[in-house]
Amino acid sequence: MFKILTPFVIVLMIFIFYPVKIDKTIQVSEYKQLACMAKNIYFEAGHESFEGKIAVAQITMNRLNHQSFPKTVCDVVYERNKRTCQFSWTCEKKTNKINQEKYVESIEAARLVMQGKASIDILKDALYYHADYVNPKWNKLKVAKIGRHIFYEPRN
Repeated sequence: MFKILTPFVIVLMIFIFYPVKIDKTIQVSEYKQLACMAKNIYFEAGHESFEGKIAVAQITMNRLNHQSFPKTVCDVVYERNKRTCQFSWTCEKKTNKINQEKYVESIEAARLVMQGKASIDILKDALYYHADYVNPKWNKLKVAKIGRHIFYEPRN
């Protein structure tokens, strides 16, 4: 049954059937933002630990709250510059089969971070990360390695 459901429908089902306390009434636009965050977590860190998922979500929120980045989660996730996408999966044309269990974990991580209920202190100023198997020539301050990702904050 779950194989034919879209990620957006899965998010809605989780909020309807999953026993979580929601602090305020959720608007449809907020479901869209949650779905964008969950997809970003899933495609960036879906097979990482829950901490790795929280870390990716936190970077997305850090960007959302920074003056140099767009002002909605979806706009942060799908942001492009002249050369590339900010999150590599958004440039890929292929569609990957979604592992429902990992996607549900991604939704939960998204919900916790977006509601301010989960964060990683060392990443409070981090805005960037990359997988540990690539080596960009960034002039940024390395602050942590969580799972397969290395996290950075801008140099002042």
